[in-house]
Amino acid sequence: MEIAEEVIQRVCLGDEQAYEELFRLSWEQAVRTSWLILRNQHDAEEVAQDSFLKLYKHRHQLKDVRAFHSWFYRILMNTALDKTRRRKTVVNIDQVQLLATGDDIAQADTRVMIDEAMKQLSYAERVAFVLVDYIGCTENEAAQIAGWGLGKLKYRLRRARSIIAKHFTGDAIKGKMQAKGGIQHV
Repeated sequence: MEIAEEVIQRVCLGDEQAYEELFRLSWEQAVRTSWLILRNQHDAEEVAQDSFLKLYKHRHQLKDVRAFHSWFYRILMNTALDKTRRRKTVVNIDQVQLLATGDDIAQADTRVMIDEAMKQLSYAERVAFVLVDYIGCTENEAAQIAGWGLGKLKYRLRRARSIIAKHFTGDAIKGKMQAKGGIQHV
């Protein structure tokens, strides 16, 4: 999510048009990130919406516009965690499919493999994996967003990557994992 610092600054100052632009530019990424954590489209959209409302309500609290992404993802992750705690029904994860971004069969196979592997991750492991390997946060940023110490994030990230890697075989994992260990956007 690339948002100009000028837009973020205007949002912090109460500019309604800037907030609409920020919302428009970052809505899909917020929903996709929430979905990767919650594994339910309706819940992901609700969490994204709640997060944008919280952003709007507390926009004056952001002191450094360069910290916007970390600040917003922290709101998003906390809102997703709250949603997880309030869930009363169990979602049949086997009926949930990865969001498709193309028609390529190889990419579809990769998405299915990643989806199967993601089902094996705990909530915390999914948060660590999504923040670092999907969104591209540094480990320090991800730890701050999640509200964990760096060691806890590294442990959960290492465990998540190990579980994901077990679902890929030798040649299949090559080309699907980035040099830093993350899944490429497919």
